[in-house]
Amino acid sequence: MSIHQITASPVVNILGLLVLLRITYLLLNFVYTYIRPSSILKYKTDGAYAVVTGASDGIGKAIALELAAKGFNLILHGRDPDKIDTVNREVLTINPLLDIRSFIHDSSVNHLSDISEIQQLPIKVLVNNVGIGPIKSFSQLSKAEIDATVNVNVLFPTHLTNCLLPFLSGPALVLNISSYAGIHPPPYLAVYAATKAYNNAFSKSLSVELDTIETISILTGSVHTGSNKKPVSFLRPSSRQFAKKVLSVVGCGKKSVMPYWPHAVQTYLLSLLPERMMDRAMKNAIRQELK
Repeated sequence: MSIHQITASPVVNILGLLVLLRITYLLLNFVYTYIRPSSILKYKTDGAYAVVTGASDGIGKAIALELAAKGFNLILHGRDPDKIDTVNREVLTINPLLDIRSFIHDSSVNHLSDISEIQQLPIKVLVNNVGIGPIKSFSQLSKAEIDATVNVNVLFPTHLTNCLLPFLSGPALVLNISSYAGIHPPPYLAVYAATKAYNNAFSKSLSVELDTIETISILTGSVHTGSNKKPVSFLRPSSRQFAKKVLSVVGCGKKSVMPYWPHAVQTYLLSLLPERMMDRAMKNAIRQELK
């Protein structure tokens, strides 16, 4: 054995130990995110309201129902009054003592309607959930579709947050519903992916800027909703299942998180693939959906 091998051995051992400690820390931190108790009730003060956008269906409706079950008064946003009224009635079957307000607005139009009636309410939770994303070749997107996607996914939540922020007396919570598409942009969803990358960056920036308002970017994977009618499975939870997981990660201390742990594992494993292989797999999968 040479002197170089003798002196190098302790260094290699130390490096190996550091790598092992790092892997152990990451694993424990990952597990803890999903087993720790939620802090959502921290924001349940007397008369507290939660604003949920896109609450007429899917994930938004499911989050609204979960918040109702925890005793939050609700301000439900949607563009269809009839659908919002249906959700109102469903909420009141969960808790008839809640105060439910409606915020009817077409977020695909680039302006924010008068929200003075809700600004003065004791809002403690804001869930920026509403979003759209037509799946088609970018060259086939019309100007109207591009504008609508940017208005709904970017401008509306940005303007709404900006208007409500001065009235969110801390402690308060902002949940911005983003997507894995903002991290690993798939083909045929160029504009949608770009807007979700914006949502994620917007949320993470605010999480550092705001001292008394917890801000989390919620990264979604495939969820069974009105627009995604593929059957519920282990990797595709129902909207209600997903909503429970969204509220469960409140207080986790992370700026950005995938609340449904199988999505997090799936995304991590996909990230290990060579980029070309991953791109090809995503492209083939979405082409099948387009058929």
